[in-house]
Amino acid sequence: MTDLLQVTALAGAAIALAGGFALGTMFGRKLVADLAAMVHALDSRLSSLESAVHLSAAAPAHPAAVSAQHAAAIEHHAQATEKLAAAIQASAAVASAAKPAAK
Repeated sequence: MTDLLQVTALAGAAIALAGGFALGTMFGRKLVADLAAMVHALDSRLSSLESAVHLSAAAPAHPAAVSAQHAAAIEHHAQATEKLAAAIQASAAVASAAKPAAK
C-alpha cells in the first residue's frame, strides 16, 4: 500500500511539474511577445527622434547661402571636367603621334 501511495505521489508531482512547465512556457511566450512589442515601439520612437534631429541639423540656414554653395560646386565640377577633357585630348594626340612611328 505504501508503494502505491509513493508512486501516486510521484505521479502527481510529475503531473504538477509538467503542468507548471506548460503554463510557464505559455506565460513566457506571452511575456516575451509583450516585451518585444514594447522594445519595437521604443525603437520606432527613437528612430523618429533621430531622424527629426538629423533633419533639423541638416536644414540649411539660408537658401541664398545654399545657392552660392551650389553654384560654387557646379563651377568646380565644370573646371574639373575641362581639365579631364584636356587630358583626354592630350592623350589622344600622343597616341595618334605614336601610332605612325610604330609602323
